[in-house]
Amino acid sequence: MAQEKKARQANIELLRILAMLMIIALHYLDKGGILVPFTHGITGAQIWHRLLQIFCIGAVNLYVLISGYFLLEARFTVKKVVLLWAQVLFYAWGMAAIFFLTGAVNIGEQGIYDLIPVVLPVTGNHYWFATVYLTLFAVSPFINVAIKHMTRAQHGWAIGIMVLIFSLWNTVLPFTIPVTDGEGMDLPWFICLYLIAAYIRKYPDCVKLKKCFCLPIYAGSAVLSVLLGLLLLMVDTKVGKLGGFAGNFFPYNSFLTLTASVALFLFFLQWNIKDGFVARCIVKFGACTFGVFLIHEHFYMRYLWPKWFGVAEMADSPFMILHMAGTVLAVFIACAVIDMVRQWIFKFVFQNKVVNGLFTKFEKFENGINGGIK
Repeated sequence: MAQEKKARQANIELLRILAMLMIIALHYLDKGGILVPFTHGITGAQIWHRLLQIFCIGAVNLYVLISGYFLLEARFTVKKVVLLWAQVLFYAWGMAAIFFLTGAVNIGEQGIYDLIPVVLPVTGNHYWFATVYLTLFAVSPFINVAIKHMTRAQHGWAIGIMVLIFSLWNTVLPFTIPVTDGEGMDLPWFICLYLIAAYIRKYPDCVKLKKCFCLPIYAGSAVLSVLLGLLLLMVDTKVGKLGGFAGNFFPYNSFLTLTASVALFLFFLQWNIKDGFVARCIVKFGACTFGVFLIHEHFYMRYLWPKWFGVAEMADSPFMILHMAGTVLAVFIACAVIDMVRQWIFKFVFQNKVVNGLFTKFEKFENGINGGIK
């Protein structure tokens, strides 16, 4: 998400938009009450819901891959950190104020543990992704130094070992306890994805997978995840005590989720979108995606908008997919428009001589962090 405007490419911004649509779809299914535990007795409709989920589950991986691809050659600045943090605070505090002032949420009924995520949205884990992402962004200069001093073989081995520990272990041997497993919602997994994207950026000749094969691999990985889960449930009917592991193919760090994410990333990486009005629109909306996430996933909003759209009532409806598509698109557009206003406010606040003069005082510190990156 932290990326210079001059580096924005329409194909990557389109992937960024698609990934956010996928995230909203995941929240539609989860927070809308559509998904049920993946256990015995699952119906055909519920299998369909899981297929929809698994086709979208790699969205978070895609965002980290995009970041790793660009941050490898990006310069760390204090201003970027402040802008990211300020954007989180803008929505966490601003939306909470609206809910309090309108009476939608009674502040007097909020306990201290309810208010901590709102007052301290990053350190209070209001948005888990923002918390982990900002941590990754803070350590990215040091990761870059390590990458630049690695040989190609060392870089490859680093990726292989991390994938083995943080992905394959829990996917192939779901009955054991990995060294650590936050199901992909943690810094080690983000670093693993960062290393993969950086390898693709540093060694472009490694991308030998033709564009025409990327989408079949993405779709095949998704379908196989559900089929393996169903197979595990079938085996459980014979041997018992395995059904609880059927959902182990659905986390962000599942190996099949990883292959699906990388395949989709490579597809868009090889997609050339010509400059023009459409490309400019893609870039414009792509810049709003983090804001879209922060708005619709706000502490007081995340379960509210699914109620507004009557998501739960659509669980068994034959028109659910149409309702889902319309809802996801409506949420994205509404939040994107709001974020365009936020961008205008931030441009007025942060892009002036006084503020920029304050940030220049950190240049010596930034030079020490960045090393040789200009």
